[in-house]
Amino acid sequence: MKRRILWWGVGILLLSLLVRAGWLTLFPADPLEPVDAKGYHLLACNLLAGQGFSLQQSAPFCLDTIRTPLYPLFLAAIYRLWGFEPAGAVLVQPLLETLTTALVLRLGRELGGARVGWVAALCYALNGSTQRYTSSLYAETLLLPLVVGALWVSLLAFKRATPGRVMLAALCWGLAVLTKPNVQFLTLSVGLWGALYPLCVPRPERFTFYASRAGLYFVTLLAVLAPWLFRNHCLLDRWLLSTAFEENLARVSAIATLAEVAGVYAEPWTPTWEHYYLSAIVDVAMVRFEWGARAETGDECRVSRLRHREMYIVAREIVWEHPCAALVAHARGVGRSLLDMGHRKWYPLLTGRAWESTGVLSDIWQRMGESLRLGAVGDAFHAFWLERVVRIPPLAGVLWWGLLAGRIALWGLCGRGTLWLWRAQPEAALLLLGTIAYFMVLPGPIAYERFYLPAIPAVVVLAALALRHPA
Repeated sequence: MKRRILWWGVGILLLSLLVRAGWLTLFPADPLEPVDAKGYHLLACNLLAGQGFSLQQSAPFCLDTIRTPLYPLFLAAIYRLWGFEPAGAVLVQPLLETLTTALVLRLGRELGGARVGWVAALCYALNGSTQRYTSSLYAETLLLPLVVGALWVSLLAFKRATPGRVMLAALCWGLAVLTKPNVQFLTLSVGLWGALYPLCVPRPERFTFYASRAGLYFVTLLAVLAPWLFRNHCLLDRWLLSTAFEENLARVSAIATLAEVAGVYAEPWTPTWEHYYLSAIVDVAMVRFEWGARAETGDECRVSRLRHREMYIVAREIVWEHPCAALVAHARGVGRSLLDMGHRKWYPLLTGRAWESTGVLSDIWQRMGESLRLGAVGDAFHAFWLERVVRIPPLAGVLWWGLLAGRIALWGLCGRGTLWLWRAQPEAALLLLGTIAYFMVLPGPIAYERFYLPAIPAVVVLAALALRHPA
């Protein structure tokens, strides 16, 4: 029995590696084409060149406070061995994905037994979302094994809160935060839940025990994050993990809020989006804080950081002035990401042609939403019938409807798995469901597929539980 379990596990891991290696062979891509990928590459190169943790291509090499250091350090280590070639990192990243598959197997086995682990690992090995990003320099490739490892160790700590398990869980979550700062609130929530969940079970007298373990968790977490916090305090004179929140508020949330107030549909980074950013954020901050009039000689990097802070202040006031519009804009972004079938990315890969060549609308949900807001229900459904049944070419129709059916089936299985796990292990169900909701909801107006990749392991584990325990 143990030998069979071992062989099944090895086979699934080899399949995962082969699938990702095959993807790199069949669909080669420029690893530096995305903007974020270029940024991580520059950070790694500047670190090796002795220019510090900087995103600048030339002097002055201003130290960056938006990114966190772990993924650039990972790239720098690879570049040190293979030279300043992104292709070297691309060849290593399938190994990280295989490690994630192994951790998904362990997580599924911990929750529902060996077969659940096999099914979950097989689903993850064959999923078409995460493997598309192994060919680019994205931090999610390193983030995924850290998040899955943190979930697994956290569940072990919930079952038996030994000091070693608690400290290891805090270490995993801390490293995840140092890979992408948006994980920080989930990390804090796991520690708080570890202290409070005994109140929800029949043995509340153990609250003191678990509270002490939560204290150990936060002390370990602080020890992991302290060097980076201290570094940012020296730069910003504030205890801050990252300025990503301030940047996103100015570049994303405030702009989406203004578009919602004006009743204008603005996709991120389009000319309309940039117009709002320049006119409502940059120009207002320039006039209000007298960028041209005040003395700004000396440290150019300090001036740049000060201007970004001032744009954040303007953006924060916009969001505070229109809180309902901000919430609606955030919810719309999440809704668009949930309704996006991914067809605009898969169709070019399979055919070599853009989705626009099909002659049908790429975002039918946006078209239907516009009609429904005007009360034209019949027009909304007529547009759907024309664009997704009558006019759509056969291959495009198979792809779109297939992705829709697959997504509905996956979310249905995920819901059934959550119900079964809630009855058997409520603390585990809450942890997995909370992780999924966190990564799906947090990005808001820019809720692209890449941002909810860390939720996929939890989804496939819950789906595997539903397949193994359907009742």
